Amino acid sequence: MFVYREGAYVRRRAEGLGRPPLIALGALVLAAVVVLPIAHRTPLYPTSLPPLAIDGSELLGEHRRDLQRPRPPATNEALAAWNSLTLAHSRRDGNAKVQAQAQFAQTLFDATDGAPERALAIRALAAQRWLDALRNPGDPGTVVAARHALAYLLADLMMTDAHRLGWFLLRWERLALPTPERGEVEPVTDTLLRVSPAVQRGFAAWVIASRCTAIIGLDDQDHPRACAELRRPMISIAARIDPRYPRDEALAATDLMLAVALRHPSPATLRARAENASAGTDLEEAQAALHNAQDRYAALAHAQPERRWERYSLAVLRELSE
Repeated sequence: MFVYREGAYVRRRAEGLGRPPLIALGALVLAAVVVLPIAHRTPLYPTSLPPLAIDGSELLGEHRRDLQRPRPPATNEALAAWNSLTLAHSRRDGNAKVQAQAQFAQTLFDATDGAPERALAIRALAAQRWLDALRNPGDPGTVVAARHALAYLLADLMMTDAHRLGWFLLRWERLALPTPERGEVEPVTDTLLRVSPAVQRGFAAWVIASRCTAIIGLDDQDHPRACAELRRPMISIAARIDPRYPRDEALAATDLMLAVALRHPSPATLRARAENASAGTDLEEAQAALHNAQDRYAALAHAQPERRWERYSLAVLRELSE
């Protein structure tokens, strides 16, 4: 029990309970100094996309079946070429990557006589070796996986082996392409057409669950445009995979996160902007993305009256007013 005396709380000696009022006062001061500023800075807009729920057992079962396929000739040579390519990517050696990719594509073609279905056994074996190697922090495959939030020790808790296999198998498909002479890159959506539906689901789920830095795979660089350009088609694919997936909400979140990233760039983006003098273009694109997000949230609020749509709309208006 406490009594008030001369402006202070005084504990009766009969109660040996410490000093709760002082503790409470300290908590209030801490909240005022630390918690409130943090809460004030906490964004009111979404910082991630709605997750795509997938049944990983289908992809894992497909992977196990591919492991049982007969191995074509020169399997070991193809795997060695893949290891060289992974090592070049882990070291970020541009010239070595180009040479290793050309070597890998040619070796894989020779090992499978150019038949994509015969590469399934090789890529399944490579994927399993990669999954096993992710437990070794020094392995080049782990170095690359860590950049994409897929290494076991550093990955987001949402990442499962289905996400990892989806990423790996699509990466395999893309890097198995002959190196283009003029630097042209095949759209990811075209590559997805050549992989199984289970791989499509695993890769789409990875894109939707990942941060931009993980999608791009470069330290401290989010490249918001490239990130948004990859997310949008994956959102459409997610909606086809699961008709219940909130496509409009995900597209609105993509536009809003793009605008925020362009208006409040990371240090790496600021350095790139200084080199390319693209600040004006960035701000114009941010404004357009904000208007798109506002339109989408307004439509969502009309169709589904929920408090969060109002909150997100206010966040968009706040960004527009700054």
